[in-house]
Amino acid sequence: MKKKPSITPRRLISNPGLRTTVPNRHNAPEQDLWLHARSFHKAAKKLAGALECDSGPFTATDVSPVIFIYRHAVELHLKALVLGEGGNFLATKPDALSIHKTHSVSWLAQFVCQIITVVRWEEEFNWEGVETLTDFKAIIEDLNAVDPGSYIFQLPVSAGAKDSIRGRVNLTVSDFARRMDALLELLDSTADALAAEWDMRSEAAIESDWNGGGCGPTIQ
Repeated sequence: MKKKPSITPRRLISNPGLRTTVPNRHNAPEQDLWLHARSFHKAAKKLAGALECDSGPFTATDVSPVIFIYRHAVELHLKALVLGEGGNFLATKPDALSIHKTHSVSWLAQFVCQIITVVRWEEEFNWEGVETLTDFKAIIEDLNAVDPGSYIFQLPVSAGAKDSIRGRVNLTVSDFARRMDALLELLDSTADALAAEWDMRSEAAIESDWNGGGCGPTIQ
């Protein structure tokens, strides 16, 4: 059974497979990013499954579409999280144009780490296979190295699960897919939790105003 992250109770919707809208994600552009990210994730899972079911031999380059579709899904999820309610927790919200233009998942993940630290969710930020912020950073760095400048292709997956150049063991297609699925589920769950947290803080601030407190949402 897949382990649920400990931030799940903060989510408003418990079954991501059945939802069609996310009421806490108010900004339409970020909503679109999330919908596209979810579609790329779905396509990557199907392609990875089809490759695994293929009885014929395949090379490392045959799996490159799987890797790049997963990579793009992660990029879009990171952008949606940072540009959505997640960015509200930062002292200075990242420039939207810079976020939209970048393809560096490593740079985008830095904002996510800052957000998690600000809301003090370091212990809660985990999913099966992504247990800590350190694990998260390591996975992101490996994924960023796949195509850091749109001209270098370093595939972390091979048919035989062994990289003859580096002498290290690479992930199989199914292992890579499971790792990416866990990462994407974590990002999706975290985005929902942050949206719910921001709404809760905003509602508390409104109540405080009505009671004469005059305080806005605070970042602890």
